[in-house]
Amino acid sequence: MKRRGVPQLMVDGLGFHVVRLGPGSGRGAPEGGAEASEAVGVTVAAPEPDGHRPPVVFLHGLVIDNISTFYYTLAPVAARKHPVVCYDLRGHGASDRPATGYRLEDGVDDLVGILDALGLTEPVHLVGYSFGGTLAMAVAAWRPERVAGLVLIETEPNSEDWSEEMVTNLEDVVAGFEDPEFRRFMAEEAPRGLRRLVADCEELVTRSSLPADFRSSKETTLDDLARLTVPALLVYGDNSEILDVAFLLDDTIPDTELCIIKDCSHQVMVEAPDVVQRHLEAWLDRQAHRAGAPGAAP
Repeated sequence: MKRRGVPQLMVDGLGFHVVRLGPGSGRGAPEGGAEASEAVGVTVAAPEPDGHRPPVVFLHGLVIDNISTFYYTLAPVAARKHPVVCYDLRGHGASDRPATGYRLEDGVDDLVGILDALGLTEPVHLVGYSFGGTLAMAVAAWRPERVAGLVLIETEPNSEDWSEEMVTNLEDVVAGFEDPEFRRFMAEEAPRGLRRLVADCEELVTRSSLPADFRSSKETTLDDLARLTVPALLVYGDNSEILDVAFLLDDTIPDTELCIIKDCSHQVMVEAPDVVQRHLEAWLDRQAHRAGAPGAAP
């Protein structure tokens, strides 16, 4: 499905809703009330920070998520000092929704294609929430030359068990949409944004190859992750259902910092965005200091 009304960046015949912020983008950090609807191509220069810092690319979660998860939370923080890229994943938000192409390998190719189309050939920091982190780990494992660092928020690597559980959960959610009372609520009371979200979820799960593609995606193994040479920040809630994954990743990835946020669940981006922001900003400063960027805080 082609999305209309929002500027798109074309990559291999698909349109992606891409927003650039921060130094060199022509845009500063978004202000309250701004709409995340302007794509690449703005020409007014933004001020450069002291010293070069790598771009930061934000990767949102699956099906019920989109670019807004980061546009109003972490992206403005990173954009104070770094070039920032946010985009709607294939099939999500204002990006095109093809019927096929939802393997993890396709997501990796999409990201690399977007970076190439933007002229960003240097390694970038990837910040991924939930499925976005799954994608970020795959990029780091399979295309390590494109990655400078990882920020993994409430996420786990792709495995056969993970993909099967993810697909089953999505199919269960969509099955629940058939409940007569839910259908009545959606028709009579639900706000437009919720109706659109439910319709998008239903279309992706029932009318695209997403379930089959997830089940056939290449796994990101612990051996893959053990070979990573880039630093990683791990952010999880202390009430997270996948907190065990945080400890596993901390033990597996060679260069990690583990941050467990008190009184938070998987929805840490909703429950404590300010805390996540502080950890992200401090981690980015530490990476700049390690790389010797002038003006970087130790």
